[in-house]
Amino acid sequence: MIDATTITRRLTKMNSTKTRIGMLYALLAGPALGLALGLLGTLVGKAPFNSQYPTGAFAIVVLLQYPFGLLAVTVFLIISGAWRDFTSIFKSRISWWVLFVGVGGFVGDLCYACSAVLIGGALAGPIGGLFGVVGAVIVSALYKESIKRWSTLVGVIAIGVGVWLALSGGKLVSPTHGVYALVGVLIMVAGTLNWGFENFAIAAGSDLMRAESFIWWRAFIALVLGFILMIIAFPASRPMLVETYSDPRLLAYGAVIGIGWAIWVIMGYYIGIAYAGGVRGGVIAGTFGFFFISFFSMTVYGTPFSWIVLIGSVILFIGAALIITEPKEILSNKR
Repeated sequence: MIDATTITRRLTKMNSTKTRIGMLYALLAGPALGLALGLLGTLVGKAPFNSQYPTGAFAIVVLLQYPFGLLAVTVFLIISGAWRDFTSIFKSRISWWVLFVGVGGFVGDLCYACSAVLIGGALAGPIGGLFGVVGAVIVSALYKESIKRWSTLVGVIAIGVGVWLALSGGKLVSPTHGVYALVGVLIMVAGTLNWGFENFAIAAGSDLMRAESFIWWRAFIALVLGFILMIIAFPASRPMLVETYSDPRLLAYGAVIGIGWAIWVIMGYYIGIAYAGGVRGGVIAGTFGFFFISFFSMTVYGTPFSWIVLIGSVILFIGAALIITEPKEILSNKR
């Protein structure tokens, strides 16, 4: 007969393993986001999206990122079998509230696109990566996940140094300067706050329904809201719709952006947070994914290379990793 101590030990090991798997998912998904949003950052300055400066970048999110992303998430939903319970959102008022907060991440997506026009993806990436820390603070407060350790202080200092370095080197990679660059940074900060609240929404939503189902509703409603906003508030984007969907090259770019974003959302953002929690999963998914945006922007997509921005991004990631370090004996007790 197995005693209670043995059972407890096995459960602890299983929960610890699940948490580490979630953190690994979040790590592995980073390059997909880098390839996707790094490419988005290069398209914002090209026709037809540069015809409405800087809000023409919204059209890339609505016309390319969301449709292809939703398609990829739908395929995943069908293959995983999660389609059987994706209607469970209709059974709980709390689920609707959490989804509403989660779709607020849609605002963050638009902020990134607009910011990438003004300061470039290489600089918008490190700033956007801070959303994981914002989400971690919210989740730790509401879920009582303690992050008050010596490593937390060191991590916060490292993040500050990393952001300072990235912003200091930003003048080398930013397409604008002065007031325009400042506006771009402030827009990205606003997007970071929206993504931080979405981080919390995912942590709460995955308690109420399968993360796979929550993903689909997030992508679907964001797509609907995006088209409504584009048609009503940005009339200039209507000609972009025709030109975008009649150009095979732009559709191919859209597939890269949308599917890459969906891979990150599935692996790193939702499943990573569902397995590892809003603190650990969220911080790793955010900082590591957005580090690759900066890295690929400067190495693959032609943005002027800056060692200062790259080093700052690395220090930022290390600082975020320090915040989520946990002794192995208590790791299993965390969401």
